[in-house]
Amino acid sequence: MVWKGKATLGMPGVVLQEVLSGIRNERQFAEIERQLLASFSILHAMTRDHVEAARLRYKCIASGLHASGPDCLIATLAIAGNHELFAIDQDFEDIARNTSLKLYKWRAAA
Repeated sequence: MVWKGKATLGMPGVVLQEVLSGIRNERQFAEIERQLLASFSILHAMTRDHVEAARLRYKCIASGLHASGPDCLIATLAIAGNHELFAIDQDFEDIARNTSLKLYKWRAAA
């Protein structure tokens, strides 16, 4: 999504859950939750997204690719919304080579 020349950053709900699940301190949890919710639009999966994610996982496995259920859901949300996915995980690169998933191209600072 772009608004007045600025990109809006989205985060799938399943990623929000994974990030928050790793926190072991209530104060940190509350602070990181607040920061994430203020910084990202949360992308919610609908029933159709879950069905398509399962279909994508089946296709990946049939093609010999490793793809977890959550990774397929994340990829499905990006594909369905025509979003670019920022990921450094090889699994998403494999998915992108075999689907219409678009990955955000970034360069590490030199």
